[in-house]
Amino acid sequence: MEYVIEKPFAVNKYACHRMLSGLTGGKPASWVDEGEQLRVRTADPLPAQVQSDRKFTGGQIVGFQLKASCGKKVKGKHRYFHTADWRSRHAWLKRKGELHGFEVLTVHCHAEQERIVAGKRTFTVDATSFTGILKVIDIVKFQAVLISGIGSTAKAFGFGFIQF
Repeated sequence: MEYVIEKPFAVNKYACHRMLSGLTGGKPASWVDEGEQLRVRTADPLPAQVQSDRKFTGGQIVGFQLKASCGKKVKGKHRYFHTADWRSRHAWLKRKGELHGFEVLTVHCHAEQERIVAGKRTFTVDATSFTGILKVIDIVKFQAVLISGIGSTAKAFGFGFIQF
């Protein structure tokens, strides 16, 4: 289910992560900060008004946006692609699609590095913005990735949320 929760505009991503973790009891959820509100997807009901319970079908073609942290793990450390390397980013998204029940039909991406402040810690992650069209192949896997999000890095900070 998809929920929209009002929030103070100046709350940072780490604070959003902490608020949502408390709201979901630590259960899987993906989210994106939309300025004055958070859009949250979870399989479990929340004490909030449902915004959209959109249903997808196999073979359906939809436009999407996604902000994800793209790269590989090498000896346990994240290694990001060079910001100009769009081919590796497209290949990364294609692999994620194969794992999560969708096929990327067309995509454009823009990459930069984003600084994350998490309490007293700060670090930098790849922030790739994808815009394109995908085709739903396996509805069960696709519904699962809508809740869990795409990628393994920075999902706690609003990355990995597929928007339609």
